[in-house]
Amino acid sequence: MNAVTPREREIIGWMAAGKTAAEIGAILGISPITVNTHISNAKAKLGVFKETALVAAALRNGIIR
Repeated sequence: MNAVTPREREIIGWMAAGKTAAEIGAILGISPITVNTHISNAKAKLGVFKETALVAAALRNGIIR
């Protein structure tokens, strides 16, 4: 399993807090498309297909708390 980047970790944390890609983009000053790219990259690294599974895998693997 490839390690997620600090930015991917940050975005997953916001996802876990219930934020949408548009909201995360506004918080971080990046576009929602860029947010979705980070989410897609993190899903591939953790071997999951859905965003809820991404958050669950990140919690399970200690990537976020």
